Amino acid sequence: MTQRTSRSVWFTGPRTIELREAQVRPPGDDEVLVHATRSLISAGTEMLVYRGDTTPGDRMPPTSEGQFPFPTKYGYQTVGRVLEAGPASGYSAGDRVFARHPHQDLFTIQALSTLVTRVPDGLDDDAATFLNLTRVALTGVLDVPVKVGEVAVVFGQGIVGLLCARIAGLNAGTTIVVDPYEKRRKLALAYGADAAVEPQDVGDVVAELSHGRGADVVYEASGAPPALQAAIEIAADHGEIVAISLYGKQDVPLRLAPEFHFRRLRITSSQATDQNRWDWVRRTEASFDLLQRLGVAEMVDRTVPFHDAARAYDLVDHDPANVLGVVLDYDA
Repeated sequence: MTQRTSRSVWFTGPRTIELREAQVRPPGDDEVLVHATRSLISAGTEMLVYRGDTTPGDRMPPTSEGQFPFPTKYGYQTVGRVLEAGPASGYSAGDRVFARHPHQDLFTIQALSTLVTRVPDGLDDDAATFLNLTRVALTGVLDVPVKVGEVAVVFGQGIVGLLCARIAGLNAGTTIVVDPYEKRRKLALAYGADAAVEPQDVGDVVAELSHGRGADVVYEASGAPPALQAAIEIAADHGEIVAISLYGKQDVPLRLAPEFHFRRLRITSSQATDQNRWDWVRRTEASFDLLQRLGVAEMVDRTVPFHDAARAYDLVDHDPANVLGVVLDYDA
């Protein structure tokens, strides 16, 4: 049997990337061998890892290798085709799949529903890489659904925030988004947000559009600690705040008096691995449906060859005002 070799992205130090080669074993009975075609860089959690903003005790996804902070192989949104499939995997050669796997051109992975899923026909590879972040946004809205006619505010208009605003907007009477970057605010308006404001203006705009009541639900998807404080300050009486972001090693100091106490506010943490009766499979199906209905083509700013991954990460890291979604192309 011919021995296969792969290349994968490893973070070896702060803002330092290596492409490492390794042998790839053939799939076992419940595994598949996948050739990657596209993978999406996460500008949130993954960039915390890239910058070294993790600690040794942080959880690692099951397909990651190494250790925090370094060296580590990390990532979780890859699309590719099955080359070989174990007899008990439920897959066949040629199947197009999404895998929660780091950036690697060839890999063997256990065919669990939480790790691998078929990509539906009609959804291209670039769009399919957004599955995981769509599931994150969907879970945030499921954790605290916005009711018909309510005012929803979303802090942060990166990919998760944009998707969260669009999903919340399916019900909300008014959707207000907050982001310091003009390009992201314009895209949010094009996607249907009722208002898109800079952080310093959110209080006045929420007061105006809510007729002085405040925001019924606030989704914090920016990863910026001051946004969580602002969420407390703009929430309505009995308002709810959903913390979707991972803050890494950043301190998140909060001033709770007087708003948090007297307004009877509630803060909910959201994490995409669990959501009551919406199990993993159901949320995956709903996320694929949302991707097909909503479309995400405008979120892909750059497609970069896999061999040039270091440049891709540098773009995401240093130009957030102009770069939103960067996809690695394994066939370029």
